[in-house]
Amino acid sequence: MPRQFEVTRRDGAARLGTLRWRGEELTTPSSFESKEELEFLHALTIQKAELDVAVITSQEDPRAKRIDADVVILGGAPRFSDDPRGLTKALVRARESTNPDSALYAPALATPNNVSLLVYAGVDLVDPIMAEVKAREGYLLSAEGERQFDAISRSYCMCDACRGVNVADLPPEQRVTILSAHNRQALKAELCIARENIERGTLRELVEGRCRTAPMLTALLRLLDEEHSYFERRSPIVRTATLLACSQESLNRPEILRFGERVIERLNKRDGILLLLPCSARKPYSRSRSHRTILRRLDKLRQFLHEAIVTSPIGIVPRGLEIMYPASNYDIPVTGKWTCDESEWVIGRLTQYLEANAFDTVVAHVSGPYRKVCDEAAAALGVDLVHTVEDGNILSSDSLQRLCAVAQELIAESSPKRRDLRFDYLQDLADYEFGPHASTAIFAESPKVRGLFPTYYASDGETRIATIAGRYCTLALTIEGARRYLRAIENRYCVRIDDFVPKGTVFAIGVLNADPEIRPFDEVIVLNEHVIAVGRALMSGWEMQASKRGAAVAVRHVEAR
Repeated sequence: MPRQFEVTRRDGAARLGTLRWRGEELTTPSSFESKEELEFLHALTIQKAELDVAVITSQEDPRAKRIDADVVILGGAPRFSDDPRGLTKALVRARESTNPDSALYAPALATPNNVSLLVYAGVDLVDPIMAEVKAREGYLLSAEGERQFDAISRSYCMCDACRGVNVADLPPEQRVTILSAHNRQALKAELCIARENIERGTLRELVEGRCRTAPMLTALLRLLDEEHSYFERRSPIVRTATLLACSQESLNRPEILRFGERVIERLNKRDGILLLLPCSARKPYSRSRSHRTILRRLDKLRQFLHEAIVTSPIGIVPRGLEIMYPASNYDIPVTGKWTCDESEWVIGRLTQYLEANAFDTVVAHVSGPYRKVCDEAAAALGVDLVHTVEDGNILSSDSLQRLCAVAQELIAESSPKRRDLRFDYLQDLADYEFGPHASTAIFAESPKVRGLFPTYYASDGETRIATIAGRYCTLALTIEGARRYLRAIENRYCVRIDDFVPKGTVFAIGVLNADPEIRPFDEVIVLNEHVIAVGRALMSGWEMQASKRGAAVAVRHVEAR
């Protein structure tokens, strides 16, 4: 039987999808509202829905063979309504134990208040059962929580069910009818909001706001964040939406944790002189007024310095990665002060960065909370910092003059090697995206770098090797760049396909093998015995292998071998 559920878009563990039944299509995530959908729900629960249906328990071993069905029902879901730890384990186990193109249904659990977090965790289907139960208990539900109907003013809600109703004059049965209609509408409205945020890649921002309305939801999000591997392997490498870091929970976002890990684990070890600078409101930093002023004063001295930006919530951003998400596209509340959590986080990241490299000297052109963070990180390692800001203003004439004088003196003493700053961007992106030593493999012959910031490209004679793609500012390989990479590093970021020539899109059904390190929107190499191609992944590598439906890779260039 052909599969009846297909994922069409992803935002971490959350998905937009289409479930087909008796010629009808249900867009997920969804609850069951229409007459036809309610018939489907009834048929589904008694497993007569003309679909492959399976029931999974919270005790399912995720190491066992994946459950392969169109719809997987999370058995016993209602018992986790007030148990965030149990719910976290149940949802993660359920998704890890099922095929990625199976829809996960969590019955009798969703309310307008919690449904966005359920969707964020990977639930595709919910139902209005709790909306009905709460209506009979006298509760009016909303995204902000629940309230007793008797305690609400008539102007609280203007939905079709509530508009113009005088609560005091209603008999009990009519109250239940109105409450039921309202609660269903509120659940449906919140699911519409969740779908819109998945489409835009901003569901995390939504759930960080929603979790503030109830301690149980805050606990649920924090416990979900502890499942870092579960979310990271489903999270895209880049987004076009701005990452809004407005809460403590923002520090635990998968893309922020991944960025910090890759800076430490993937970039080539550096030595010489490190210059620490504060972040700026404008991204990338090089285009901000403060950085342009500093970099203009340093001028050619920059060729002998390694630059890194200290920032919350990301921690440390080497200059070559300032154009890479999330460093290229985030925003934070600016108060002039950092919370204890922010400071501790950034100190930890800076400490790791200094430990992972072998800088001879660290120059800190920072002030305010940045100075305190740099001092504490240096003190933890016994590193002596050279401060160049004494008046609290990084752009003052005295501060800039001292910075240039210190840089000239250190360069004269150590005679570091001159670098092509544009090449730094290409090398750092290569290692960040394709793994340690990727830049050595791709750019082994010291290619010529051309182009305007940030869309640099590398070529060997007339042969282009790689380009920084404009929209996402990721490193896009040419066929020649892919060959050079494969000669040194086999199988990484590769998608092996069946014996056909891809045209535009490779679908999951045609994938034989894929590197599990691949994440959505990664640059990948597609190949078989006769073809080599390059393109952008549309799902994770492990998902390409496990799925039977959906687009796996958007192919850019193809060449027969």
